[in-house]
Amino acid sequence: MKSNYLIKLFILLLTFGLIITLSAQSDREIVDKFKAEYAAIEKSIKDATTSQELNLVLDKVTILKQDFTQHKELLDKSLYPDKYDESLEKLNKAYLLRQGDFSTIDVLQTEVGELKQQVEFLNKRNNELLVQVQKLEAQRDKDAKTIKKLENLVVELRSSIRERDELVLSMIDSLMPPTMSDKESLTLEDKNMIATKEQKDNVLNNVKTTIRDNIRFIQATSLKPDDLKSIREQQKDFASKWQKVGVKLVEVYAEDGKKSDELNQIDELFNEWAAVIKQEAWESINDEFSLNGIELMSFRNGDDFTASVETFIGDELKNLGLKSDEESKRIYSQFVDSTWFVSIQPVWMGYLVENKMLTDENKNKMESKIAEWKYALYPSVWWFYLMIAAVVIAGAAIYFLIRKKRQNRVSE
Repeated sequence: MKSNYLIKLFILLLTFGLIITLSAQSDREIVDKFKAEYAAIEKSIKDATTSQELNLVLDKVTILKQDFTQHKELLDKSLYPDKYDESLEKLNKAYLLRQGDFSTIDVLQTEVGELKQQVEFLNKRNNELLVQVQKLEAQRDKDAKTIKKLENLVVELRSSIRERDELVLSMIDSLMPPTMSDKESLTLEDKNMIATKEQKDNVLNNVKTTIRDNIRFIQATSLKPDDLKSIREQQKDFASKWQKVGVKLVEVYAEDGKKSDELNQIDELFNEWAAVIKQEAWESINDEFSLNGIELMSFRNGDDFTASVETFIGDELKNLGLKSDEESKRIYSQFVDSTWFVSIQPVWMGYLVENKMLTDENKNKMESKIAEWKYALYPSVWWFYLMIAAVVIAGAAIYFLIRKKRQNRVSE
């Protein structure tokens, strides 16, 4: 009897133990399943590359909540450091933050689409204006009407190019939001967010077209120092913007295997743009002389310019006496009176020295050579005036001497 009781007790304890074990195992499976599904949803939110993909994740969050709400008490005890409700709240916050990312990108990409249309219009317009400017610049002998038309066209073209440059910079800002540009490197996820098929073929081309058009504008026109200062600042601003985000844009939009070539091409264009701005000063100075019938040896820097001026004047000095005096003075007047003292010295000299394109030594050499040329053509007559002064003084001295003698005689 006692033995039967012990057997029944053993069976009861065994059954109870099995029930507890099975219950614990079931609880562990529930917790593990929740964690696995939670982690999968969290990864889907992070990996979503479009707002459509992200919307599908919201359905998964709803299903997760429906499946596990009945196990809330169990999950509250098993989850750490967050409880059930806090875990779901974190998923909702992650979803909303990611949704905000896509909203920002969608807005920016809409802006880029609008900017692209404006840029394409200005590209076409600028090209037409450049062609007209080049035709008018090619006419060496321009009447007043043609010159005025050219000046107006250059102003219009300059304004249009600046407007297009600002649009391209706005496009770059839209394509590379601050949150992306501040990162040292972009993840695949970042690149997918930025890139769109629509922009893939034109964003880098727009940058290159912008630089090339600025170069063409400079080469097609004769500019003044104030123009070049403005263009120089514009080039620095554009280059600065490119240095911040250029590598990342190339990473996103350039084809695999061509990224390095694209980056080198654009860097070389920026270098050419800076070099052309510097060279334009010398080209414009040469144009000033050419317009007044003075042909100098070509020059690309301060030393060359100095040597060219010294050589020209040196040749004129050698030809004194071989040419008529009238012809020598005519050339001097064109060089010095109509060019040097009208545009070179008052307009260009300060710009050249300020931008370290010309040294004070170069400037002094040229001015000394011009003074030498002037003296050779118009010799100083200081000795003649000195002789007159001496005669006047001598005459006055004799006069006073004679007068004094007469006064002495009268007194005697």
